[in-house]
Amino acid sequence: MKRWVRSGLVWGGILYVISMVIFPLIDHERFDIEKLLMGIPLWVVVGLTIGYLFERKKKDKPARKISRG
Repeated sequence: MKRWVRSGLVWGGILYVISMVIFPLIDHERFDIEKLLMGIPLWVVVGLTIGYLFERKKKDKPARKISRG
């Protein structure tokens, strides 16, 4: 598994738990199985996008030149 995919899935999992579990618990909302299941593909896609963009940004960052004088 590529590193950006793994980190993206971790990001998606963290964001899923925060938005679909923790926030409804704080607001005293009832859990809806349909809502929980619909959130899984959404947060997988969001997490993979975040992982890909972080990896791309890391590759696009030019290396610093160290000048010793």
